Amino acid sequence: MRWTASLVLRPVTFVLAIVAAVIVGDRSDSFWYGLLAFFVAMGAGRVLGALVRGRADRALRKAIWPAAATGYAFLFAALGLPPWATFFVAWIAASLTRSAVPGSRRGRWTVTTNVRRIDLDELLP
Repeated sequence: MRWTASLVLRPVTFVLAIVAAVIVGDRSDSFWYGLLAFFVAMGAGRVLGALVRGRADRALRKAIWPAAATGYAFLFAALGLPPWATFFVAWIAASLTRSAVPGSRRGRWTVTTNVRRIDLDELLP
């Protein structure tokens, strides 16, 4: 039941993210703030989907980027950066924040095979 609810929730969060982008872009008269609001709302939708699935640990890891992007956007807008610069700097700073938080990295695959070196004597007849 939880998986079904989370699958139904995906298009709903997508539509809500578009609505949030339109509202923010209209109120601020900036395409860039609207685009950032879209990505933040999509990230919040992913957090909601993880909570619906019952994965609170994953939801907490997924909440880092939208929260950081929102905070950085307010900070850089208050510092007087233009909207396009605020978008890019907030995006990059939030991505760096996500990668700097311990435990937020995805599992990486490692290869545990041994590679045998081939000598030149084996190649020559």
